[in-house]
Amino acid sequence: MFCKRTPQFQRLPDIPVKTTMDRADPSLNNIALLTSDWLVYADRCNQLVKLVDVVQDKVLHELKVDGVPAGVCSLPGNMAAVALLDKQIINIMNCDNQLSIVNRITGRGSLRGLAYSDGHLIVLNSFGKIEILHMNGGVFRQHFLDIFLGYIHNHLSIMTEGNVTSIFVVDSAKRRIHHLDENLQVQQVYSLPGRAEPISILAVGENQVLVSDLFDRLWQLDTTMGRWTKRERFLGTYVMAFCHDRHILYCSVNDAVNRYAIS
Repeated sequence: MFCKRTPQFQRLPDIPVKTTMDRADPSLNNIALLTSDWLVYADRCNQLVKLVDVVQDKVLHELKVDGVPAGVCSLPGNMAAVALLDKQIINIMNCDNQLSIVNRITGRGSLRGLAYSDGHLIVLNSFGKIEILHMNGGVFRQHFLDIFLGYIHNHLSIMTEGNVTSIFVVDSAKRRIHHLDENLQVQQVYSLPGRAEPISILAVGENQVLVSDLFDRLWQLDTTMGRWTKRERFLGTYVMAFCHDRHILYCSVNDAVNRYAIS
């Protein structure tokens, strides 16, 4: 579980992700926790998807994709979904020791967020439309949100508490977080304090949501009380993933995966 009180962060050694296939310095677009041992890393500059072992601290495998990998989410059975920002395509990938593309789903609009829940993909596009898709790409449910999506890395995150699934979407222009239910209906809107400019959001469970901002602050929202707490001068949180088994927050700005032990 994630600390409901203000957590303590202990910086651990970074995990290098630069490899011989890189033509430029790695530049992270997104990460997703596949298992407690593995991360999936989207390198936009090199147009590579990388499978990172967080125990051995190395890249196990990488795959060139035909576009800019952006949104990433884990799927059951050592699988992952990776959205290509410029191609309106979602690649379904097998991540069992090696990466391979097993299916492709055509999206609609520039994809700005990707998540998985209960056998469906949840997709957010640049027009503010959020969709729940069947795994064959068919639309199960959709809704338009009155939001502006700036260029931030994680616009969308979800968490499930018991049988209740909550979806969180960032409104960049109004600096707000929209809380949606599993039917895509807005339940509550939280305004960010301190004129924070959000760059990433991550729901971590126990009704806690993390939001990082451009001023190197990390905000923690308790959704049950609508209360925010903050940590100043917290670097390297352009994208985030949290491992409940190891109590480690993974995050990054550029060419390495940063990690923090949480207590």
